[in-house]
Amino acid sequence: MDLHENSETKAVTATFELPGMRQQDVNIEVHGNRLTISGESKFSENYDRSGCLVQERSYGKFSRTLQIPQGIKAEDVHAKMEHGLITVCFPKAGPDQQPQRVAIA
Repeated sequence: MDLHENSETKAVTATFELPGMRQQDVNIEVHGNRLTISGESKFSENYDRSGCLVQERSYGKFSRTLQIPQGIKAEDVHAKMEHGLITVCFPKAGPDQQPQRVAIA
């Protein structure tokens, strides 16, 4: 995973490598201040394990959870998948997390 912050747009982008996975096999959920990406990589139906000498590809379920700013809603998170890369973008701070100036009395 790569995590990148754009100071101009005040957005954070997380990029995950998911080679060979289809969009329908990946789930993205926002719960509180956590964003979870999960899914399952399966053997193809035509895969024959009997003649396998070396297997470096991994299969099975996976899950990765990131903490995101409080107040981020699922509607604020955008994701796209292209060529085995999934890119998830979200604001750097939620609406209630913007800094506010405090007057000195």
